[in-house]
Amino acid sequence: MTFLKIALISFLIIFLETSVCAQYNIGAYITNAKKDIAENKFADAIDKLNTCVNIDPDNCEAYFYRGFCKYSLADNLGAETDFTMTLTHITPFFYDAYYYRSIVRYGLGNYTGTIEDLNKVIKKQESNPQLYIERAFALLANNNYNAAINDCKKTLSLGVMSDNVYMCKAACEEALVDYENALLDYNKAIKIDPKAQNTYVRRGITKFKMGKFNDAIDDYNYAIKLDSASTFAYYNRAEAENKLNDLKKALNDYNIVIKFEPRNSYAYFNRAVLYADLQKYKPAIEDFNKVLILNPNNIKALFNRAKLKQNVKDYKGAISDYDKIIELYPYFTEAYYNRSQIKSTLNDFKGAKKDIETGNIMSDLLHSKSYAQLNSDSILLEKLSYLSADFNSSSEIKRDTININFKPIFFITENTGNKCKTNYFTILLDNFNRKFGQNLCLKNSLTENYDSIVMHSASQTEGATKKESLLILAIQKSNMQLFNEANDMLNKIISEDSLNAIAYFVRGVNTCRLIETMNNTATPYFITNPKQNIFKNERHEKCQSALSDFTKTLTLASGFAFAYYNRAYVKCLLDDFNGALYDYEQAFKKNSEFADAYYNYGYILYHLNMKQAACQNFSKAGELGLTEAFSFIKKYCGSFK
Repeated sequence: MTFLKIALISFLIIFLETSVCAQYNIGAYITNAKKDIAENKFADAIDKLNTCVNIDPDNCEAYFYRGFCKYSLADNLGAETDFTMTLTHITPFFYDAYYYRSIVRYGLGNYTGTIEDLNKVIKKQESNPQLYIERAFALLANNNYNAAINDCKKTLSLGVMSDNVYMCKAACEEALVDYENALLDYNKAIKIDPKAQNTYVRRGITKFKMGKFNDAIDDYNYAIKLDSASTFAYYNRAEAENKLNDLKKALNDYNIVIKFEPRNSYAYFNRAVLYADLQKYKPAIEDFNKVLILNPNNIKALFNRAKLKQNVKDYKGAISDYDKIIELYPYFTEAYYNRSQIKSTLNDFKGAKKDIETGNIMSDLLHSKSYAQLNSDSILLEKLSYLSADFNSSSEIKRDTININFKPIFFITENTGNKCKTNYFTILLDNFNRKFGQNLCLKNSLTENYDSIVMHSASQTEGATKKESLLILAIQKSNMQLFNEANDMLNKIISEDSLNAIAYFVRGVNTCRLIETMNNTATPYFITNPKQNIFKNERHEKCQSALSDFTKTLTLASGFAFAYYNRAYVKCLLDDFNGALYDYEQAFKKNSEFADAYYNYGYILYHLNMKQAACQNFSKAGELGLTEAFSFIKKYCGSFK
């Protein structure tokens, strides 16, 4: 269940027409931001509200509207931060901030925080039925079923007969194994909205739990009739078909789920089990491989894969999996016993005996644990059994086609038509521009037509020495992709002036572009094909050369954020992700508005399975004006539970 959005636009336009701040310019910015919000121009509004926050860091009104914009762009993390800032002072936005923070916290899976926020709002608005049903869903998600049922009853007593109320109440009753009452409430929900396919799926799940598998399939079929791309319905239908031993149909439904959702761990896991039951061990192992790519520490997938490898006599692979299981949870006694069998088969009798002994010791230790220790173990095992999935409807599947790209390197070019952002100018270039009458800045757009770049030729560069004229010409050649010619010039400049930071930077950029030409991509390979090490011989040497040039640039100009950014890019190519993260950190420390650095930093974190930290950095990139960051947020930054 997702929260119902309240139409806030009219409120945003008319509420607090007079700014809470005395400064007229901030009031004007906020007024214009509200107009943008009314037209759904949320990114434009954020840009104006950033100005307000920069001028007055205590402006609660600006934080509130910016939080609403981020919420509207599905940036729940960023919105939560802004609503929290709104709550630092008692303002007319106070309870609205609590309410909207409860919504984004629900989206983030912070159900306890959601309940706490709604409690505060309910004290102020005791007769608002919407608040009770929203708290009921949060209580349901937090496994507080009886309290959730009470909130559903309160909503009904206030005259709201919504299908969502009956859905929530039914889900609580189902969790309490009160299946008959759950079915009655699902029926009431369907009577109110007979086209809500999710209700049929939920009712089917209840019937499934009652052992009524054919009746459950009837509900799933009708849900699919209403929405042919309901992966949740296909998945649950496969479960019921599996119970009825109709394995061919079950396999087909799992295939459909995976086709629409190639990151659905549940579907891969269950399809792997089905393949194993059919003694199709190779595809079963392949599916467990995919589960473990998505959820690397899933102990059940590791154990099942280990047993399958044992069956196909891949003893080395099986031992590796058992080793990993024991590392994650030393009390997994079956892993010791199974590993002992393999060692015995390989004539490692000493190792086999040691595993049996260790397994027995761990079994005794496990049985002697206190209740608190067992509870702690249970929590750990639940974490190690986590599977990821995002069951989408057809409207949400479409969004999975969003193309997310790593942001490319920055290069020096002329600011034709004032196309460079103000934060893409640097002290290093400003000094050069003033001294030699140039208008150079930095860009990272690789779609530009380099041949059409208008730059002064060396003979037309007034006030520049021969060396500076040659540097400008080298930059021109570089932007026309004549890298070898440009590098010849840059080598000459560096041989005569070993302290020329710009020359080192441009040469490093040229080398990166040559690498990109070799790979036919501007994206580091760890993102697209992490197992393929293509950087050998010439490519590896070029990476090292670019790394050396950017490092030399930073030795000469330590505040040059773009050299850190480009060096981070090269480190990604060399699989030095920790080094890349360090350099991106330095880049946005040197330039606090460096949106691209936050974006790529987040990108790496995401691919290192640090999802929440990644999304925080994408939120910052979006806040700083990199609007494509919101596409990533919408696609990947849902609940963290």
